Amino acid sequence: MTETQHSNGEPVNAQRLDAAAVTTRAAPIGPLLGPQEDLLTPPPAPENRAWSALLANKRRLLGVSLLIVLIGAGTAFIGALVWPPVYAARAQILFEISEEKSTGFLREDRSLTTQLVLLRSRQVLGPVAAQEQLPVEDLEKTVTMSLLDSSEVLQVESRAGTPDVALRRAREIVDRYRAIARTNSESGLDGYVRGQLADVRTNLVEASARVSRERAEPGSPSLASAEALVQSLQQREQQLQSQLDQLSMTELARSEPKVVVPAYSVTDPVSPRPMFATAAGALTGLLVAAITAVLLVRRWSNR
Repeated sequence: MTETQHSNGEPVNAQRLDAAAVTTRAAPIGPLLGPQEDLLTPPPAPENRAWSALLANKRRLLGVSLLIVLIGAGTAFIGALVWPPVYAARAQILFEISEEKSTGFLREDRSLTTQLVLLRSRQVLGPVAAQEQLPVEDLEKTVTMSLLDSSEVLQVESRAGTPDVALRRAREIVDRYRAIARTNSESGLDGYVRGQLADVRTNLVEASARVSRERAEPGSPSLASAEALVQSLQQREQQLQSQLDQLSMTELARSEPKVVVPAYSVTDPVSPRPMFATAAGALTGLLVAAITAVLLVRRWSNR
């Protein structure tokens, strides 16, 4: 250890001077490393910023979302209360399918579907719309025809602003449908056979009279032909009568619509339904609240 002297003559340790010098020279290194370490530190990820914004503002988000849901539900509920009520009337018609018409699993697609098409047709709804003094298109929007639970029962539903109007329209539609179905069920073949039978009987009367005249003349050469004509007409008469009997039996077995439940009014309005409207409004508000929350979180995370 060596000692030196200050200018005032006091001794100074040389090693202490060397350490102080080293410390003095190393002191500026710290401030230089600080900014370098800050530059190397990565910024927080966007996901982390969004999550932090969500946690920091969860109460605000919850309040805004709840407010939006309540506004949606309340608006729908009030709208359902002030909206004009709609009443319904229903009737049920049985259309039995006979064995001759049965087509197994396809019978609904043929016979019953045909009846549904007939119920919706303008042939049925046109006269009813004329009686109600409104366009057919407007009447079509207020009536519904359906098949009940894969059965042979057709249901007619009519809707209107008052129960009496809905009930009257349902009755008119059912009556018109039954009249058309009954007319369509009458076979044209039946009339044709009856006409043929009447002609044959007229010719038979004339042929029988001719035979009587020929028999009055002994040795008449035309007697045999006249008798043969009468025999032929009698056979034809029997054939036509047999066909007519078969057609009559088929007509008796033919399906005819039967009203099993006459038109009746539904007690409560079918529309609007306040509880259903409230639930729909709440779901809509929940969707809007979710979108709003996403937008707010993105905005807060970008600050």
